[in-house]
Amino acid sequence: MDRRLSRRDRIRRRGEFLSVQRQGVRIHGRHLVLFTLPNGLDRSRLGIIATRRIGGAVRRNRAKRLMRELFRRRRGLPGFDVVALLRPGFPDVRFAALDADYHATLRRHGRTREGRATDRGPRTVPGGAAAAGRH
Repeated sequence: MDRRLSRRDRIRRRGEFLSVQRQGVRIHGRHLVLFTLPNGLDRSRLGIIATRRIGGAVRRNRAKRLMRELFRRRRGLPGFDVVALLRPGFPDVRFAALDADYHATLRRHGRTREGRATDRGPRTVPGGAAAAGRH
């Protein structure tokens, strides 16, 4: 297993981030929100959004390192661009709990793709905020 997440496996351009967020499927986890969109490649790519709500630069960088490691260990979605929006408590959670949350969120993505949501369908998983009428 490669120890690094290469540059070609990362989403870095603003336009790519916006495209995945606007056109992709949104899946809510406890500690993160994933946006996914097919990319037409043989590999998955990751983009990370770590806002100042997480904390200062040190906390944001730690959160991004943790997310890159989760993605590197458990790619899970070949052929998809994945943008991870990290929630404020993300860097304080034990790695095992983050891994379990990320894995559960990926599993929900699989059910969403096979079920009701499509590339142009609902942007949240069943039972999410939009499905319950909460906006």
